[in-house]
Amino acid sequence: MKYLVIASLLFLSSAIASAEIMTQEAMEKIVISHVEVITQKKGNVVFMYKKVKMALVSDVGHDRMRIIAPITEYPVLTSEIKDAVMESNFHSALDARYAVSKDVLYSAYIHPMSSLTKQELESALNQVSTLALTFGSTYSSGALIFNGKAQKPTSKEVGI
Repeated sequence: MKYLVIASLLFLSSAIASAEIMTQEAMEKIVISHVEVITQKKGNVVFMYKKVKMALVSDVGHDRMRIIAPITEYPVLTSEIKDAVMESNFHSALDARYAVSKDVLYSAYIHPMSSLTKQELESALNQVSTLALTFGSTYSSGALIFNGKAQKPTSKEVGI
């Protein structure tokens, strides 16, 4: 048993040591290889991806990154559309989400920068653009949809 524990600890420590930490430079390089850059400065890249204007914003000091795409003015949305947006955040937005800042509705992907993988970053580009493009129709960021619309759960079923 003692050897199994030691072997497990050695395996985990080597896996952690070999995991690559995403840097701001590496992240920007990956994004730039997939997009048409409009403007670029360290920590902020504005670009076009699949006909959607987007931005990559990162903050090394706080280990955070986000990819955002402005969609429309939030105050002009009807309550039905706002409800559809919120429902999609639960069922069909996947890792991207609809978000609001300064009266603008965005499609957004927010993640710690250091643990981000290349695959997650490439997926984020697709999800943010797809979520922006499907606003007003399917409100989806991809093929996977958690369907919960068949019947509304009671408050007791959701633990309230």
